[in-house]
Amino acid sequence: MSHVKRAFADLDEGQVHYWISSAQIQNSTPLVVLHPGPGTARIQLPLLEALSKTRTVIAPDIMGMGDSSAPPHDESNPPEIPYYADAVLRFLDTLGVDNFDLYGSSLGGRVSMDIAVSHPKRLRRLMLGQVKIMHGQSHVDMANQHAPKVTPDQSGVYVQFLWSRLRDLYTYFPWFKRKVKNMRKTSLPSAGLMHIAFIEQIKMAATAHLAFAAYYRYPVEDKLPRIKAKTMVCGEDALALIPDATEWIPAMTRDPLTATAKEVSDYAAQIEDFLDN
Repeated sequence: MSHVKRAFADLDEGQVHYWISSAQIQNSTPLVVLHPGPGTARIQLPLLEALSKTRTVIAPDIMGMGDSSAPPHDESNPPEIPYYADAVLRFLDTLGVDNFDLYGSSLGGRVSMDIAVSHPKRLRRLMLGQVKIMHGQSHVDMANQHAPKVTPDQSGVYVQFLWSRLRDLYTYFPWFKRKVKNMRKTSLPSAGLMHIAFIEQIKMAATAHLAFAAYYRYPVEDKLPRIKAKTMVCGEDALALIPDATEWIPAMTRDPLTATAKEVSDYAAQIEDFLDN
């Protein structure tokens, strides 16, 4: 039996698609989960299932990703991370959620940081996974190549690009450096899991790049020292910048959809221990 279900909430600019615990846990602080990318909340379903056994979990698709509406934008005025953070908060307002715990990784981590800095009174505890701080050519390469703008075309060339990138994301890091030294030490997911992940990529093909462009423009090193919430973080550089943060050595280093049941269970236990102690 599933512990989570899907739903939509209305914002002025469109709808937010989200997953939420089927049974609401009373007298507990809700846990908001913000996904990494390029991915969606669906990729975290096994983790959401595990966490929903003991607490109310809410996991939206970030605007312009998955089944959530695209943010308002034009080339001269692209959305920044504070927009995505504000959209999450307005979404939570529609659910009547005022105070919450927050987990975010990679892209979701940047949005989580901004929420922690801009609205500290709404946040009880913060968990940041995969906080990467980049400089120089590495930062430039990732900003230009990791999640470029994808334009649909009638010949379907963009579909081939999305499939190839998805496969390479599971094979190399970064995916565009296809060399032996960049190979991951895991096998490709099953064809069925690849299909699920690919459908998510197709949905957000034309708008996901907006969030990633904002990700690479975000002044993360200026924001981290301003976090006041009790925080658990994965990443030595980030750990050194957040006052009194707890180091997180994750029990799971791949996305929950492709991880083993034990990896997911152990990872969920790490989150629960931090929230409960």
